[in-house]
This record gives sequence, structure tokens and C-alpha cells, in this order.
Amino acid sequence: METNASRDQFNKQAALYATSPVHRSGPSLPVLVEMAAPKPVDQALDVATGTGNTALALAPLVRRVIGLDVASAMLDQARARAQTEKIENAEFVSGSAEEIPFSDAEFSLVVSRHAPHHFHRLHKFLSEVRRVLKPGGRFVVADQISPSAEIAGWVDRWERTRDPSHFRQRTVAEWKEMATETGFSWIQDQAVPYELPFDWWVKQAGCAEKAVHELQEQAGTADEVVRREMGIKFDPSGGVQSFIEPMMVALLVRREN
Repeated sequence: METNASRDQFNKQAALYATSPVHRSGPSLPVLVEMAAPKPVDQALDVATGTGNTALALAPLVRRVIGLDVASAMLDQARARAQTEKIENAEFVSGSAEEIPFSDAEFSLVVSRHAPHHFHRLHKFLSEVRRVLKPGGRFVVADQISPSAEIAGWVDRWERTRDPSHFRQRTVAEWKEMATETGFSWIQDQAVPYELPFDWWVKQAGCAEKAVHELQEQAGTADEVVRREMGIKFDPSGGVQSFIEPMMVALLVRREN
């Protein structure tokens, strides 16, 4: 489930997310749009839309797009941007990714970007996406992943220390398995790594000084496998300068049965 922690975290940080270049125009967005192959006849849904970046990127390319999110402050930012940019075919509504408030087979395209690592019940989310998709409809997901099962525990502790609403980063193999189990055909996926400056990353989440210290200590004591797979770079004083956030963009299609 999407917890109260998720809603509260993103309500608190909504203004920063609205202006964040990583979220507004980061490298996963054009890859997602290309994989989605939006058409003028598409009725599209953006699950966990946040401040509406993905929905608003799709809006000029589809008939209509709806952005769904649990955080009211994020939705307010999305509506304000749509109004400023005079985008009239985008609507933003409150609702959960695990209980999508729309009818069966209502959409031909569903997307979700930078959100599912917050979802506790990924099977439920995928089942809901399949339910609201038309048969043969496309689902494009972009989310941060664990580069390997070997370091998944380290990655989740790292992410959760920074943002307590984080739940779990799955591997590509886990995503494929769950997608198949819930009635999707896995068409393609692409790795889109983000190199994130550490200072920006902790500020974006509103980290307290104690959490920042814990993160620096965790990186400093990480073994060689973690340092390599996460691309951790240190500054001359030994503090974390940047790291790689592994991102997956994948295209799935709803199977007929």
C-alpha cells in the first residue's frame, strides 16, 4: 500500500519536486515517452503522477491524460503548471496506485515514473494497471532498481535512511517475474542511470543532519561491490560527492487473457 508516510513526505516536499530538473525533465522521461509511442486517440493514465511531469509531457500527444496521486500538494502543483502552460486535456485526481479509481479497460496507455519503489504491494498495483488497461494496451514504467540481488539490502537501507517512505527497489528480474504473473507481456527494457549529486539528493528529501551523517557513514563503510555497482564518488575530504541511481524503463503490454 501507499502509506501515510508517502503522502506526508511528498506533500511536504511538493514545491521542490515541482522544480526538480531530475523529475521534471530527467533522462528517463524521453525514453518513457518514446517507448509509450503515444497516439492522438490514446486515453492515458499517469499513476503516482506527483507534480504531473510525465502526464504533462504526454498531454500534447494524446487525446486525454489523467494524473493520479495520493498527495494533494503534489496535485496542486500539477494543476498550477497545467493552467500556466494552458494544457487543457490533462486532469489531476486523488487516488491510490493500488486501488485505481477507474473502470475496467478505460485506458489504452498507462505510465508510472519514479514511484513504484514506494509501493508495498507491487502485485496489486500491476493487477490494477492491467484491469484499467484495454486488451493490448501499453504500460510503461520507469523506476529505480537494485542493480543486483546481492546489494539489494544495502540499496534499500540507503534509500530508506534518506526517505522513510521508500519501500523497496526491485531488480529487473523481479519486475519481469511479477509482470508475467499479473498478465503482461514484457516487450523491452532499457537502463537509464542517473548520476545524482549527494547534496542535492538529501536536500530534495528534506533530510535531517542525523540522516545525512548516517548516509555518509553507510557509503564510507560500503564494500567494493556496492561502491562499484552504485558508482559512489567521494570528494577529497572523504564525503560522498555523487552516486548512480540505476533506473529501468520498461514497456509491457496487457495480454488478452
